[in-house]
Amino acid sequence: MRELFLTASVKDDDLKMACAVLQGLTWMTARRSLHRILFFHGQPQPRHLKNTRAFQQSRYPNLWRELSNQLVRSSYILQTAYEVNLDKDFGKGTVMEFDSLPGTLRWTDFPDPPRDSPFTSRKKIEIPEQINLPMAMNDNGFRYKNEVIQESYSFIRDNVEFVFSRYYYLAKSPGRPVTSIPNWTDLRPIDPAQNWVLNVKLNAPDDSQPEKIRKAGEELLAVKEELDKLFEFRVIDRKVFDTRITPPPVTVLGGGGARYAPN
Repeated sequence: MRELFLTASVKDDDLKMACAVLQGLTWMTARRSLHRILFFHGQPQPRHLKNTRAFQQSRYPNLWRELSNQLVRSSYILQTAYEVNLDKDFGKGTVMEFDSLPGTLRWTDFPDPPRDSPFTSRKKIEIPEQINLPMAMNDNGFRYKNEVIQESYSFIRDNVEFVFSRYYYLAKSPGRPVTSIPNWTDLRPIDPAQNWVLNVKLNAPDDSQPEKIRKAGEELLAVKEELDKLFEFRVIDRKVFDTRITPPPVTVLGGGGARYAPN
């Protein structure tokens, strides 16, 4: 799948008005959602997903195979995302058993060069409704590093998704996720300015067809023209979205120095 998206920053004080604008544009009320997102780092050297016991019963075997083919090119940071409930999961001491909970596994590639385009374009794979995701990560050499809470308000019009997102710190817990989530009021945004990020997103399911990707880009640019007077969309340095892991330096015998192992 190919994901194309525009990016703008929205001040916290302006969020209510921005949502009202998109409510009028999409004829729907914003859907608020909260997700607990765990980050897993791959091994320094890329390799296929060799241990498949955690997803042998998956409804999406083709996506798992595609992901495995991508991971042999480079080592990446993967995400597992779980929707959480404000009333049930925050400040209640609730322990989440991630292997028994359905979550979404997310992988995104390094974005394409911008080519004078205002939007970001990258390949992505999302595998929804998966249990045993931490088991699958551990079995294949991925190690838990950290986690965040994502708060979002989303709207949909035809094929286009409009999402306001903000991220919050969770306490560091080396080697494993925190036992339980604190009260919502105790969380603080990662962005000191407490701004929101607006992404206007469109997916091209088959990224092997350039013509369909081109048309998706044209559709996204048309939406941008509708919103240009309301939001300041900016071109984001693609390095911000780089999830690749740099391999460690390898000593060259007799060379008196080091080089990086090839991907």
